[in-house]
Amino acid sequence: MHHPPTALIAIVVAVLTAGTAASQDANKAAQTVKDVMQTMTIPASDAIFSAASEPPKDETQWVALRTSAATLAESGRLLTMTARAKDDHDWTEMARALVTEAEATFKAIDAKDPDTLSQASDSLYLTCETCHARYLGQ
Repeated sequence: MHHPPTALIAIVVAVLTAGTAASQDANKAAQTVKDVMQTMTIPASDAIFSAASEPPKDETQWVALRTSAATLAESGRLLTMTARAKDDHDWTEMARALVTEAEATFKAIDAKDPDTLSQASDSLYLTCETCHARYLGQ
């Protein structure tokens, strides 16, 4: 019998808990950009960057990396939401690029291909740096 990975269960619980808390008090502000970056984007992207230099060694690590890539893509979707958007166009385009680059890592992860993962990680890094150059420190 196949059991879902612990990391995936933890993410589902966190998302459900966050959704429940949000619905209980609609007057509370949505998570800020900083919150999304610190809790989702940075840890998930760090996992991908680390795996590009030291690829997963077993199935469990590959599954955890795919979970990180999915979390990263979701963080990009959250960053496109109006309450978090820094402006109408460029911010949204950069957040969508984050989603695209995060999803591009799925192919490498599913193939368990370290070279393709390294290339996807490099593209992801450039996407992050482009956005940081524009918005970090504002």
